[in-house]
Amino acid sequence: MKKVFLVAVLVFAGMSNIKAQENVIKVNPLGLLFGSAQLGYETALNEKSAVELSLAYSSVKATVGSDSDAKATGFGAEGKYKFYFSSNYDAVRGWYAAPVATYASTKASSDDSEGKLSYFGVGAVAGYQWVFGGGDSGFALDLNLGAQYISANTSGDISGVTIDGILPRLGLSLGYAW
Repeated sequence: MKKVFLVAVLVFAGMSNIKAQENVIKVNPLGLLFGSAQLGYETALNEKSAVELSLAYSSVKATVGSDSDAKATGFGAEGKYKFYFSSNYDAVRGWYAAPVATYASTKASSDDSEGKLSYFGVGAVAGYQWVFGGGDSGFALDLNLGAQYISANTSGDISGVTIDGILPRLGLSLGYAW
């Protein structure tokens, strides 16, 4: 998994030279509370739009079947195309709306149980991104809220789990914009 994050950092670093003063690298602090590390990169495409890509890795203790000492590990990826509305700021600051697509896959296993969950989701979010520190660079805070349709596939000892349907989304990211 370290290789995936290294490749992601290298890709993000290479993309950062495309547009100076219009990039944000961020992490999701809420995910850390639940055993997931998420790294995101956003770059402005023009004055009113930006694209964001996030990669995540999770590793938590889980319950699979009747075994409460299982370990679950997985990865995920998410993409957003943000439309910025603010008349006072260019992209990557201010109010925005974005379609979002998500994919995640998690495997859980223990000595005698095993299962896999993977899902794909599409939805929309609306939010606001602040950049503090004056000028075009500084600390970034991104808050968003929306809804997403999830379609999940399960196998193994968790094959009875279902989370298909429309679910709410709440996003919080902290990072640095330059």
